[in-house]
Amino acid sequence: MTKKVGIIGYPLDHSLSPVFQQAAFNDLNLDVIYESWPLLPKEIPYFIENMKTQSILGVNVTIPYKEIIIDYLDDIDGDALSIGAVNTIVNTAGTLVGYNTDELGFSKTLSELMDLRLLNKSALILGSGGVARSALRTLIGNGFKNITIANRTESRAKKLVADFVNNEAIRINTICIEDDKLSAISKSASLIVNCTSLGMKHGESQNSSPLKYSDISKNSFVYDMVYNPIQTPLMNVANQAGAKTFSGLSMLIYQGVESFKLWTGMEPSFEVMLKAAEEALLID
Repeated sequence: MTKKVGIIGYPLDHSLSPVFQQAAFNDLNLDVIYESWPLLPKEIPYFIENMKTQSILGVNVTIPYKEIIIDYLDDIDGDALSIGAVNTIVNTAGTLVGYNTDELGFSKTLSELMDLRLLNKSALILGSGGVARSALRTLIGNGFKNITIANRTESRAKKLVADFVNNEAIRINTICIEDDKLSAISKSASLIVNCTSLGMKHGESQNSSPLKYSDISKNSFVYDMVYNPIQTPLMNVANQAGAKTFSGLSMLIYQGVESFKLWTGMEPSFEVMLKAAEEALLID
């Protein structure tokens, strides 16, 4: 019998997961179909309950449900619980367990792209949602001592800090993303990580960047979690500033590899998944 896997979130027009995950299932000759399930908040309880009795191996969870989905699951993996966000659900005979593969995906990507030992361990995280939680834990784990979280609603950023900080040696500040002081903070950060959806293709703010080129130092590394388009508005302004820029595509694939392994127990080809995603971006 054909099994299903899919992704839930809203909206899902931007998602590449159906493309590269299906390529991996096909590559391993698995009888699995990967689908997109755009859900409104009110539809989540019914979907989750119905999922338990369907031939669904599991799902990916994306914006804006990575945090609230926890309340609907039977069990949560320890790392996902510590992060406070779930991006992967595994269905085992009607028992739904939540995992977080974003942190591993981000950590692998950072270690490949830059020598973190050479940075001054100051970082700016833009956004405070589920992926920001994974980014924050990754940076803390890599020795970053001075971190600022900028969010449209500062109270949400403060909650994120309260959930994570229990070490006085780590200083985590918060600021409203529209505050004039953000520019100075941004210029002094050795690593800037965009965890907002600003600049995402097909989104309401697809032409927007959370920062201007004058906010970015040429010595900074700018990592944009947005992967569609592959050259985002933030990356464009960072290039103008002379900074080094990185797309979130590699992280997307790495976290997808880990999700695939959780659903199937098999190792997919990173190269097959990446090629399928890149080809889709060129067509889109």
